[in-house]
Amino acid sequence: MTCEIQGIPIYYEQYGEGKPIVFIHGWPVDHGLMSGCFELVFNQLQGYCRIYLDLPGMGKTPSAKWIKNSDNTLKILIEFINNIIGDKNFLLAGESYGGYLTIGLVHELANRIDGVFLLCPMLDSVSVVNKVLPKWAILYSESLEMLDDDADVKSFMDMAVIATPEIYKKYKNDILPGIKAHDKEFLSNYYKGEYNPDFEKKLRETTFDKPSCILTGRQDNWAGYSIAYEILERFPRATLSILDCAGHNLQIENEPIFIQMVKDWLWRVDLENIKLTKK
Repeated sequence: MTCEIQGIPIYYEQYGEGKPIVFIHGWPVDHGLMSGCFELVFNQLQGYCRIYLDLPGMGKTPSAKWIKNSDNTLKILIEFINNIIGDKNFLLAGESYGGYLTIGLVHELANRIDGVFLLCPMLDSVSVVNKVLPKWAILYSESLEMLDDDADVKSFMDMAVIATPEIYKKYKNDILPGIKAHDKEFLSNYYKGEYNPDFEKKLRETTFDKPSCILTGRQDNWAGYSIAYEILERFPRATLSILDCAGHNLQIENEPIFIQMVKDWLWRVDLENIKLTKK
């Protein structure tokens, strides 16, 4: 399906009925990264309407040269949310760069967001994050039974911490299609994935007092984990987990813990709703 926002047909997929959850993927992938891992959870649950979208210049959503930075993308996301779910409250999940956009949405729409899940999130500008990235290494590897010069394998190995045929298969299904589909010229030459400095300062003071989960990888050399500590005081209902033996593709490297953390987050959201209903 598509939803036209400012002349751009935003591609999205929607599953189920009930509480809306909007999923925002990272850069430069597509919605498949999010639906591939989160649907493992929601296939076991009812009562949630899952909305997976492709950001401009990624997946099946075209780019536009007037989209210059994250400020522009944030406005597109707000309009998309208003068009798709109206004035309903909703849940929000963001991965990597999608986590950066999620913090912007929390700043703008906190009164409508009932919970936030941040997966390997970028929680500040690239220039800040790059200063605190941990050392990266492949901690466990099995033969992938493929040629060493296979470009797809190399793409996987550049980020892998746990490298097995099973995890590589998930990477090929969920992540690689989006990497291959993105608009390289747009993202490389026209788009700056940061907010303007004034808004960036505001985000560093943004607070959120509803159930949240921040799930990070100890060996994540793309988004890191240490900046997550800095928002804990401002997100008093957040659970923060830093998983060893996990990098930027944590959701496929440690699938059981990922699934459990999503369930825990949804349980805490439900508790909050029950509490509010009984008041």
